[in-house]
Amino acid sequence: MDKLLTVLVAQYRPDPDALRRTLASLAMQTTREFAVVLADDGSPQDFFVQSQAFLAAQGITDVQCIAMRQNGGTVCNLLNALQHIATRWVLTLSPGDYLYDEETLAWWLGRLQADAPRVAFARQAYYTPEPVPTPAPGETPFDRTPYDPAHYDAGTIKRNLLLYDDGISGCGMVYERDLFAEALEKMAGRVRLAEDFAVRMFAVQGIPIRRYDRLTTWYEYGAGVSTNESARQRMAAEWRAMVELLYEAYPGDRTVRLAHAYFFNDRHKSRLVRGLVGRLIVPQNAPFKKAQRVWQPPVNGEDARLQAIYRAAAQL
Repeated sequence: MDKLLTVLVAQYRPDPDALRRTLASLAMQTTREFAVVLADDGSPQDFFVQSQAFLAAQGITDVQCIAMRQNGGTVCNLLNALQHIATRWVLTLSPGDYLYDEETLAWWLGRLQADAPRVAFARQAYYTPEPVPTPAPGETPFDRTPYDPAHYDAGTIKRNLLLYDDGISGCGMVYERDLFAEALEKMAGRVRLAEDFAVRMFAVQGIPIRRYDRLTTWYEYGAGVSTNESARQRMAAEWRAMVELLYEAYPGDRTVRLAHAYFFNDRHKSRLVRGLVGRLIVPQNAPFKKAQRVWQPPVNGEDARLQAIYRAAAQL
């Protein structure tokens, strides 16, 4: 039977130990009914030979290694890799991010067969690697309620994603390959690093975003472009680029217009417009924003499962 899912590992200058642990979390899976694509974004050393040998030794042989000749950013790296993927769905990871437990991919395959989501996310367990790997507080999005399949609220989701900056981390997201590629094609050349902004485009397009409540990934907090404090300004520029792209593509969408007025202002534009939108549409004293600021993210995940991945990587 043809495989349904490809695990797409997007890497740039990967730490070899973190990469090995990511691959170990794949090797621990109880199923082998998945493909793997290792996508490198022009790194001086991609570790492809070592990675393929490691996976082959664990019985994972449906592996492709796709390299960008020059560094092009995460969006271009993933888009390039997607051209080589034949499965209907892809699950995205980076070195240092791990599948949560040995049943994760078997569980995902069951959900894909039963629900056929176009785009889906589950729960994450954040962790910090130093001084010892330890579960840490963290979760996205803050407001999971409107994604409830039984009471799905597309308007609230679009508002949260575009105006309240209540995004969903790309770690462990599952997308239909063709849908994801179409979004990245529109983003390429405009958005460089934030491939998960594709979800915000899906919200504007009215594509349902499926929520699951199972833990499916360990997410290395503090190392990525979205959680490293030094990269926050760069990500703000990425969001401005995405807002401009959405405004050009969907100028008739009211939420897009409001986001453009609020986020895409500069000193040459009317501060009054931004002020009005800020006061009337996304006021910082709104109940949502107050709750978001004081929210204490949960510590998800069992420490024993995280340690098992580290042990497996060291022994395999």
